[in-house]
Amino acid sequence: MNENREIVVRETGDNFETLERGLGISTPLAKVLSARGVQTVQEVDLGIGELLSPHGLPGVQVAATRIIQAIEKNERIFVSGDYDVDGATASVLCVTALRAFGAKHVDFVVPNRFQFGYGLSEEFLTTILDREPKLIITVDNGITSINAIDRARSEGIDVIVTDHHLPSNELPNATAIVNPKLEGNKFDSEPAGVGVAFYVMIEIRRQLRDLGYFEATNISEPNMTEWLDLVAIGTVADMVPLDRNNRILVENGLKRMRRGRLRPGIIALCEVAQRQLDTLSADDIGFALAPRINAAGRLEDISTGIRALLADDIKEARQLCDRLNEINQERRSLQHDNTNVALDSVGDVDQSKCGLCVFNRDFHEGIVGLVASRLVERWYRPTVVFAAAQDNPQELLKGSARSVNGIHIRDVLADIAADNPYLMLSFGGHAMAAGLTIKRSSLTRFAALFDQAVKNRVSDGTFDQVTCSDGELAAQEIDEDLARAIEKYGPWGVGFEAPVFHGDFEIVSQRSVGKDAAHLKLHLKKDGFVFDGIAFGQDRVDADVVTLAFGLELNRYNGNETPQLNIKNIDPAVDPHGHNGRAEA
Repeated sequence: MNENREIVVRETGDNFETLERGLGISTPLAKVLSARGVQTVQEVDLGIGELLSPHGLPGVQVAATRIIQAIEKNERIFVSGDYDVDGATASVLCVTALRAFGAKHVDFVVPNRFQFGYGLSEEFLTTILDREPKLIITVDNGITSINAIDRARSEGIDVIVTDHHLPSNELPNATAIVNPKLEGNKFDSEPAGVGVAFYVMIEIRRQLRDLGYFEATNISEPNMTEWLDLVAIGTVADMVPLDRNNRILVENGLKRMRRGRLRPGIIALCEVAQRQLDTLSADDIGFALAPRINAAGRLEDISTGIRALLADDIKEARQLCDRLNEINQERRSLQHDNTNVALDSVGDVDQSKCGLCVFNRDFHEGIVGLVASRLVERWYRPTVVFAAAQDNPQELLKGSARSVNGIHIRDVLADIAADNPYLMLSFGGHAMAAGLTIKRSSLTRFAALFDQAVKNRVSDGTFDQVTCSDGELAAQEIDEDLARAIEKYGPWGVGFEAPVFHGDFEIVSQRSVGKDAAHLKLHLKKDGFVFDGIAFGQDRVDADVVTLAFGLELNRYNGNETPQLNIKNIDPAVDPHGHNGRAEA
């Protein structure tokens, strides 16, 4: 847990009183919604009828038309996925939706990350050719697969790219490209890869309906809401901005899952993750379900996760999810060990350093992104963690980069590549996360260039650790009603952050809990009211009065629901006389 953060109160719009009256909500919650850009009462309506039309997505009509041709001609279709949760859910969505539309020859393929790397590469394509595909649909990848798609076209295979990653200057020669990052995009949202795939399927259904296909074939027209469980999981897991459209997708997916309208694989996932279906939340997806699917892609093969989500039989789904759970336990152990080694190797960071690079021969290639995230949490510097490439450990290093607010990490790598075109053998990513490959002999040079490239983008305050608060709450406002209302007006996530409040509290008692006593359970007092609090990853606090930044949630245990402070940051309070929160003897 980060310490000694400055607390800055979010600015609230002038419309919070209108929201308070129109929605019948408390002042604190009205201010929360206003601070997140909610302008009108209508904007909190997350009904499925409020979803955007697919027509603003570039390429979606052409893509749907070509896929319909493949269905009608019984062509062999392969959905080429990615090895994370977004790619896995998008793969399952496309395979099952296309089968529901009547496709008889459709299956998924996904590269082993350690053998073929990311996306549709030429090497991975070669492994597919002997299965004689006529159409390949990429999901959550493909926008940079220029050479592979050229090879596919030369073999008489059409390729449709559905992706949400940033394109390079050159676009692949695909039959159609559906990507909201393309020029000319009029789709007012930033969907995950599974969201893009979902909209392609919506457009296919629309065109089939207009063609009279369902009546002619006696195939029941699918209800596309049946796939919202997958869309919700992939969207939350990929941490795309929760703009209104993405919130609609996630909220309606969660509602279906809470009502038990979901596939056996997700039921089994909830069982092994010990999450209750009737109260399932976006946090449950992000912290419990998604890591178990991701673990397969990190350590072995994401196909295990895809097969679990494809399973029609609950017994098969449970067997596969038990295996996912085992892999995830191994992932957690590796992550713990690798992180400790990384923290020891970095030591005390020189404050003049702007970008950190860490390598150890024992690091696991599938874990380095998680380790990088932990280092960023600890040192608050953009960080690249390298591991020896499993397919060529003597020559190559695979790196995973994580960043801080204000430093676009993919652009940092692009800066390096512009002046050093042969240093990185490949790279790509987003604002906050990226991946790259370098030669082992280039590590020292890359580390120096990375530090300088980050430094070139640093401005005043970039490395100031700030907690954004929605203000202080009076003790009587911290109650079950507010916790329940916060839950109701979710889902919360990237770009629509869960409310965080702050204030001074007296510690009544504290005790370490959890595996390895890694977390802190507290009883707290404020103005005569007593509250329960939980601080994850926090040691015991040597203070009697503390300043907390905290979320407010419902703690459900043995059928009881009580408000609980989910503590994000904890510091000794400083009183007006300059004491540090310790009571005087």
